[in-house]
Amino acid sequence: MNFRPVLRFIAAAAGAVSLSFIFPIVWSAAVRDSGLLPLAASMASGAALGAAMYYAGRGARCSEMDAREAVLSAAGAWAAVSAVAGLPYFFSGTVTSFLDALFEGTSGFTTTGATVIPNLTEVPGSILLWRSFSQWLGGVGIVVLTLAVFPMSSAGLRLFKAEVAGPAEGRFTPRIQQSAAFICKAYLSLTAAQTILLTFGGLGLFDSLTLSFSTIATGGFSPHPGNIGHFGSGYVRWVTAVFLFLAASSLTVFHGLAVTRDLSSARRDPELGFYMKVFVIFGALTSFLLWKDGGFASPLKAAATGFFHTISILSTCGFFTADPGAWPASVRLLMLMLMFCGGCAVSTAGGMTCARVLMVLRHIAAEFVKRIHPRAVVPVRLGSFTAEPEVVSGCFAFCAAYLGLYTAGFLLLTLLGQDMTSALSGAAASLGNVGPGFGMAAPSAGYHTLPDSAKCVHILLMISGRLEIFTLWVIFTPSFWRR
Repeated sequence: MNFRPVLRFIAAAAGAVSLSFIFPIVWSAAVRDSGLLPLAASMASGAALGAAMYYAGRGARCSEMDAREAVLSAAGAWAAVSAVAGLPYFFSGTVTSFLDALFEGTSGFTTTGATVIPNLTEVPGSILLWRSFSQWLGGVGIVVLTLAVFPMSSAGLRLFKAEVAGPAEGRFTPRIQQSAAFICKAYLSLTAAQTILLTFGGLGLFDSLTLSFSTIATGGFSPHPGNIGHFGSGYVRWVTAVFLFLAASSLTVFHGLAVTRDLSSARRDPELGFYMKVFVIFGALTSFLLWKDGGFASPLKAAATGFFHTISILSTCGFFTADPGAWPASVRLLMLMLMFCGGCAVSTAGGMTCARVLMVLRHIAAEFVKRIHPRAVVPVRLGSFTAEPEVVSGCFAFCAAYLGLYTAGFLLLTLLGQDMTSALSGAAASLGNVGPGFGMAAPSAGYHTLPDSAKCVHILLMISGRLEIFTLWVIFTPSFWRR
């Protein structure tokens, strides 16, 4: 394996993140808070790391990467940028150990939203701005962002697949760089639209930006301890819910609308239809249970809370208006189920994705038909798309690996001293990139109370979920390193 192009690509990713520190640095200089020096030191450290890797990979071309080198580049880039993203928390004294800084940086770039910061009110505003901005960068994908800027020729397709995984009905455009550029444009448009709407709703520029960054990335970080509940505004809640729904929808749908200007393609999309049905059904059930057993006197208030938290968990964002740990066990069970499903493929959402869940359900239905009619040929269809056997097999393999890794994470957390509720929900929240869970992983407790060993498990689960398991874990197989 040729490591030089891998180092070149990781250097480019680290360099891109280092440059992105300019935004919070300018903000810090404008408002004159105490985050300026930690951010500048982080920028210098990230640039030094990128320069060292670039020098080590000198003479190589990223376009020369094969499939294994592309996978290693994607995994290595995420590890490097997570470490660089955590530096401001360490340099500013927001956290006391580099492991906590790595946890916060990983949670940001993987758009998980779990936090080890015990008191957000003591953190400089520019650091909190970086915290949400890092989620925004992670949501668009550092590999996609790099591809949009640096063309990688034939290696671009391998990198694109390693970053934007999940079954999709078709490709965006023949050129990967154009596809990456479209994702960035759609991302910017959604962010700008939400920021404007929130500003018109009475929020200041700081809150509008941080909230929009976290929403479009389906990340869940908020600069306030009360998260969305801090604002006490129905307008903010519903604007956020609408953009969460859009952010967790497949970008292939947006691409189709942009090209054809025809809404019929969106109406015919089977994954989008399934996604909407899951949202409506789980939202209605959650609202009913909150009204019946959750202490909500008004059905309308229960519905507002139920549907907001449903789209928050389904999109794997993790925003909250109240601590769900105090809700009935039936509601928490519904939330746990949604953590596994996630949003659509080719979106900023995590989880197994609606496309995979729908394909598995369609295949199970086809197997029932075959039991009645053994000679029948029952293809698995998603709209006009007929899934090839290897695609269906890949979906089952991913779901099996996902559940296997979840079980391993749950068992490890239990062995490390976490109670059943905390381990069950915490493993699901980290692997699905949701963020808050229940018990010790609940918003009222915080991940900062966990032992370092448990934090390491959560870091590994977060990166595994963001890279959809195989891209990371294939590196640990012996065959990956054989010639």
